[in-house]
Amino acid sequence: MKVGIQELTDTVRRGVEKLGYSGGDAQIITDVLMYAQLRGNNQGITKIATGGVPKPEELETLQLSTENKCAKLISGGHAMVALVKAADMAVKLAEEHGVGIVATNRSFTSSGALGFFSRRIAKRGYIGFICVGNGSFAFVAPEGSAEPKFGTNPLSYAFPYNGGEVVFDNATAAMAYFGIVEAKLNGESLSEGIGFDKDGNPSTDPGAVLEGSISTFAGHKGYGLSLLVQLLGGPFAKAGTPGVNEEDGSGNFVLAIDPGLLAGREEYMNRATKLVEQIKSAKPLPGRQVYLPGEKGDTLATKCEETGEVEIADAIWNELIAFIEN
Repeated sequence: MKVGIQELTDTVRRGVEKLGYSGGDAQIITDVLMYAQLRGNNQGITKIATGGVPKPEELETLQLSTENKCAKLISGGHAMVALVKAADMAVKLAEEHGVGIVATNRSFTSSGALGFFSRRIAKRGYIGFICVGNGSFAFVAPEGSAEPKFGTNPLSYAFPYNGGEVVFDNATAAMAYFGIVEAKLNGESLSEGIGFDKDGNPSTDPGAVLEGSISTFAGHKGYGLSLLVQLLGGPFAKAGTPGVNEEDGSGNFVLAIDPGLLAGREEYMNRATKLVEQIKSAKPLPGRQVYLPGEKGDTLATKCEETGEVEIADAIWNELIAFIEN
């Protein structure tokens, strides 16, 4: 079904407010969810009705915890709100020192589509890298096992060039958790190799996988990246890891780099633009198109903005409305 963008935005805001958020926090959460939804990303409105952005009875106030020359640690707050602050702080540090690192811990609930935050850095003219280590909920099994030990541990990077920003955003799991939730809501089966049921058997049933575990993407390759994300978003950020220091909550790692630090900003932009042009010049396979990371989602978002409508699965829309009205 098609829903008007303004109607969807207003409905999402109502859902976020029903969860207990208000003011600036509610606006940030709404913006992040809408960013994902317009791009067909499963980090969108599904989260509201399925427990992805709940508010605890006592949400810790976001505050600066540790500060060094080019690095800061902030604690508390909703993860999406914390990441907006962390991205802005990282850019400010990069303006002063060439590199800015900001980590967060004790942040609550889902971080959402990380491309929202890495793009925020790139739009300011900096190279951004962000990753999120889940602090308490294990969904993903390491290669060679079906026992969950990681979160879906997503990462994102974004860099500026003369035509805009290239934005990559991906879970290190074979499929994002809320992608599996959406498949269950829509009555769809998963592809082979996505995950296991609770007994450790490979399964294409999303409900069974949600009770079991998800694989890492590309086997040992995704496993290696997932471990890196867990390290940066866990021990480095003084945050929790499933089964270890869970009281310190989930952690986020944000890096901003001045692209002119070595080559000079003008030369960097020229070289980055030529790199993008070289990639886009690749001869496509029959019936295919060569996209830059994030370009396909941006194309969809532009189309939605031009028509003023968003395509939403009936089951997901009905779930959202039922949540708001009940």
